[in-house]
Amino acid sequence: MLPVVAMVLSVAGLCVPPMLLITLGLGLYGYLRGRRDAKWALRKQVTQMTMAVSGAGIIIFLGLGLPNFKRYQMRTRQLECRETLSELHAAQQKFYAREKRYTTKLPELLPAPQRGEVLLRLAPEGALWTGGLPTAEQVGQGFDEAKYPQLSTRAVDEALPKLVVHELGIKGDCPACSVTMLCATNLDGDAMVDVWTVSTIERLGDRGEHIAGGLPWNEIDDVSE
Repeated sequence: MLPVVAMVLSVAGLCVPPMLLITLGLGLYGYLRGRRDAKWALRKQVTQMTMAVSGAGIIIFLGLGLPNFKRYQMRTRQLECRETLSELHAAQQKFYAREKRYTTKLPELLPAPQRGEVLLRLAPEGALWTGGLPTAEQVGQGFDEAKYPQLSTRAVDEALPKLVVHELGIKGDCPACSVTMLCATNLDGDAMVDVWTVSTIERLGDRGEHIAGGLPWNEIDDVSE
């Protein structure tokens, strides 16, 4: 009776994937017992079919689910750039309220900046902090390449779109000025990078979108492209 029930459940498991693990175990149990018990041997073919259906179902769902899981992980990593730019914008607003100007010097915004999986650029030109202690001449930071050797500060910085980079930094004469900042990373190891920007003023996107000041904007989506 058990082999038949397991077979029916394996078919039903195609609609309820977690059940396939149970039916695969039941099928394997029935198959092994059928090799020792003559009564179970009569239903050996049923247990083999149960294992085949369950195994095939698991392979199919893994094939469908793994790419979606990887995409979910990449979307989660995208949030780091968005959140980092929100923090930088808030820090710029506090700095402006105190100094009546904006800054492209990362140490002036963040007392203890830490490098990780994102690259930050506050001006179109200038060195990035890649090791040691940050200095006043540096206009952003690179990756922690010791911890994330798959990420190259130089490669990602060189891959940034020139038109986007051109818009970075302080525009106008302070106090009537604005600043635009960039965050980038490589989510999947290919040549394309994921690029976000934020500005203290409203601006237009490349398709004419109105982007509010303080809103992190995804210039290049490395997940969808």
